[in-house]
Amino acid sequence: MKITTLLTLAMIAAASQASAQGKLTTDDIVDSLRGLETAVEINAPALYQRALDRIKQAPGQTPVGRPSIAEELNKLPQLTVEIQFHLDSAVIQPQSYKALGRIADALWHPYLLEYRILVVGHTDASGKREYNLKLSQRRADAIREALTTTFRIPGRRVVAVGLGEEQLQDAANPRAAVNRRVQLIAIGKL
Repeated sequence: MKITTLLTLAMIAAASQASAQGKLTTDDIVDSLRGLETAVEINAPALYQRALDRIKQAPGQTPVGRPSIAEELNKLPQLTVEIQFHLDSAVIQPQSYKALGRIADALWHPYLLEYRILVVGHTDASGKREYNLKLSQRRADAIREALTTTFRIPGRRVVAVGLGEEQLQDAANPRAAVNRRVQLIAIGKL
């Protein structure tokens, strides 16, 4: 992972999420997502199915100590963003359209114009795992839909997948707010 990506992620982690999002610029997004020269084969439906299979095979598995479902994603240029949704819904709250606009501006930037982006939705570990997986997929799809319709990003450039609570950022605190997040991950050029 590039130094700029690590620095951007560190800046976001160091500040509260709300204030970090207010300071996040289009250039920050571009710097965090660029640099992947070779395309990576990421099959979003297969990732979702992998998460669903794990839930069905071990429905009572505790979130603490659960291994990451998609370790390969952690090695790619990425950025975590805060997108607010209505409670228990995939409806994006109006105040999040400013962040979506900055994301869209970054995706129209010459450095990222040829890149494909994976939108990954995550939840915390409140509620049932299978429900969380479905909710995170609906939310990732809602972000993809907003980017491709409202902001006219070509659909072939944006892929969405929900991983629910299967890839917690803070597994020691499975219900922590930091686990409810959206990742933008560069998966290569078209």
